[in-house]
Amino acid sequence: MISIGELAKRAQCTVPTIRYYESVGLLPQPQRREGGHRAYNRKDLARLILIRRCRDIDMPLDKIKELLTLEANGKPCQETVDFFSVQRNAIKARIQALQELDFTLSLYVENCQSGCMQNKAPCHIYDEIAQ
Repeated sequence: MISIGELAKRAQCTVPTIRYYESVGLLPQPQRREGGHRAYNRKDLARLILIRRCRDIDMPLDKIKELLTLEANGKPCQETVDFFSVQRNAIKARIQALQELDFTLSLYVENCQSGCMQNKAPCHIYDEIAQ
């Protein structure tokens, strides 16, 4: 059995994170030792690592719950592939939006460098963003 501190260390997360995941149902309620301390096993560690890696790729908690349900129900590989395809498409859309934001910000900076910075005038970025 593994203590909550050791579980956090092995999964590279924090104790409060583990408690939070338990409270929202991502992790099952752990077994308890005689003194009431939480006790975890390798299966709990594997699940926590899976959750942490999903969070690393910015997967929302509700989608992680959906994935864990797929896993628990032994769903066919195709359903899992479909699930991750949807996640990839969401990431691609976010990348596109970030690229558009980067382009807009580069225009703001370029306008300042060629305009107000050259004239030592007040910065125009504030006005451009507010429009």
